[in-house]
Amino acid sequence: MTCRARCGILRLVLVLGVLAFAALGAGCSSSSMSSSGAPAGAPAPAGQELFKVNLIADVSALDSGVLGYQAPPKMQTGAGAKLVVEVTDIGRGDAGTAPLPAEFTYARQDVPTGGIVGVRASCQDVTCNPDMPERQPVLTPGTSEDWSWTLSAQSPGTAHVLLVATTYDQNSNIALHVTQPIDIAIPVNATLGYWASEVGGWTKAVLGFVGFAAIVSAVQWLSRHRQKPKKDTPADPKESAKPTKSP
Repeated sequence: MTCRARCGILRLVLVLGVLAFAALGAGCSSSSMSSSGAPAGAPAPAGQELFKVNLIADVSALDSGVLGYQAPPKMQTGAGAKLVVEVTDIGRGDAGTAPLPAEFTYARQDVPTGGIVGVRASCQDVTCNPDMPERQPVLTPGTSEDWSWTLSAQSPGTAHVLLVATTYDQNSNIALHVTQPIDIAIPVNATLGYWASEVGGWTKAVLGFVGFAAIVSAVQWLSRHRQKPKKDTPADPKESAKPTKSP
């Protein structure tokens, strides 16, 4: 066998040995790691740890969103009005989506979207009846969903509606984000019907307190003392002293 042939065989054996060593090292390395990525022999992650990891991943997957509302500038007692709320997914980053409608007033805080969003209204000095479900999906950038309530106030003053938006984890009641309350103040003006009702209520209360008979007696007493009889004017003495002419 020539020297050149012996050198070729030696190189081939060397290459095969290196490949076999590399394969052996890779096999040992992979066998030393568990299926979760932890070294072999290390305890598997607890259920709470996995839950935490998944929850953080769900929060990171959310988009940014904005909440806008249209509230009546004022209300009348006994009359109905509408409050409309819209939550819009504006995606991620500074670019966002197209300009938002100008007719809405927007809350200055993030309302995360890209999942199920619930909007709840807590009302003070005004009745709020929801017109649609509390939870609705706001999933992709540029999309939005609406909520509305029928409002009714019975007393004048300033009514308050507190809005809270909650973003929920998938198919659960777990809140991933809850906004600070958004306070909407609405002036309520009294109508003539309201004041007429108030006067009627006051009159009924007075009658119930003192009694109808006592009021009638008081009215009769005032009538007698205001209408005193006029006295006859006395005759002039000089006129009575004049002699009468005989026919």
